[in-house]
Amino acid sequence: MPDPTWEKLRRDVIDAGLCTQCGSCVGLACGALAFRERKGVPLPVKTGQNTVPPEAYDACPALHCNYPSLNQFVFGTQPANWMSGVVRRSYVGHAADESVRRNGASGGAISALLIHLLETGRICGAVCLQMGKSVPYKAEPVIARTREEVLRCSQSIYSVTPVNTILGGLAQGEGPLAYVGLPDQVASIRKLQKSGHPSVANIKYILGPYMGTQMYFEAVRSFLRSHGVVSEEDIADLQYRAGEWPGYLQITLKNGRVLKAEKFYYNYLIPFFITRSSLQMVDFTNELTDISVGDAWSPTYERQRGGHSVILARSRAAEELLDDMERHKRLTLTRIPLDEALAMHGHMLDFKKRGSFIRMRWMRRAPEYGYAPAHIPFPRIAVEWCLRFVFSIGRCRSAQWLVEHLPISVVGFCFNRARVAWKSLSKPTKRKGLRTVKFTILS
Repeated sequence: MPDPTWEKLRRDVIDAGLCTQCGSCVGLACGALAFRERKGVPLPVKTGQNTVPPEAYDACPALHCNYPSLNQFVFGTQPANWMSGVVRRSYVGHAADESVRRNGASGGAISALLIHLLETGRICGAVCLQMGKSVPYKAEPVIARTREEVLRCSQSIYSVTPVNTILGGLAQGEGPLAYVGLPDQVASIRKLQKSGHPSVANIKYILGPYMGTQMYFEAVRSFLRSHGVVSEEDIADLQYRAGEWPGYLQITLKNGRVLKAEKFYYNYLIPFFITRSSLQMVDFTNELTDISVGDAWSPTYERQRGGHSVILARSRAAEELLDDMERHKRLTLTRIPLDEALAMHGHMLDFKKRGSFIRMRWMRRAPEYGYAPAHIPFPRIAVEWCLRFVFSIGRCRSAQWLVEHLPISVVGFCFNRARVAWKSLSKPTKRKGLRTVKFTILS
């Protein structure tokens, strides 16, 4: 007899191409589901008699994720600005401890927050991703319980990793916990909290990075092939943002060879391997966290180097935590207006808050987020048609093969120049009216 919950997941989410690989269904399925990497989606496990529980479907953020309802549950209010979600304070800052700051992807803020929460006894562990724990080129969710374990979980990870597969072990674990996840993963946690599910009862603080685009792991394989490396099994160490901010991709092979690409050069792979979920999700700033963190892309901070983060405090608990850390010199913080924080990411906010809603019009089944822009002008839609053409070319294996056979220095340089030119060309259209976009809450 078919498993009814699995059949709903398969029909509504997986076959519809909506799965964001958050991992919740696998984490809650008691061994009935598992990820198959090449497929990139959860699939039934043949052995055993376990069935998929209804909450594995209910917690999925891919199809039904009502942001107005979740905002009301988490914060007791609706956002004054739907570009950012609920924000009580906005800062630019970084970890005061230089070793923590340098170890992070930008300013080390999330690592500093987790360490402070642990050392002050507010939590006894933090759910986060550790790179290379079992396999050098893979990240996996862990519960970090010491400063050293938190630092092993520093750095951004730019390939799909389903954090919420860990949910099955949290209900019986020791708490309270902090949790670090991407927007879809966080939304699923909030849905579970709203329903009172025991798997998330121990989670006290939720933190997370901004997330614009993400790539499938095939991007790493393509990068390896560009250097004549045929298999990821040759990797001894993988860092997506090694070195001085803004960092660079660094892959160390088992034979000692080191492959590098500057961050903006490595981004040439985005049009070829961008995930479907990156194109459909509308949450860029991780709106349902207590604290969300992004790179401070501003000439002022870029010139200073070292790494600076935009830090958004969304809850009262977040404000109190940041005040305490500043008082104890754990974080260096400068209060800034929210408009200034958002201006650092105008391009990606437009990509999510207008672009995603345009792209959803072209889907045979679209996610339901509970709100939408009241109006998107035709010139902005025309820009999205151009991007659609670029992504369609990028999905062609012949285009991927061609790029893999050109020198990385040439491809990266040309892509970066094209990226800058495109941003300059499209900026008037993409920024026009962005700050004044009105959103409609849907019934």
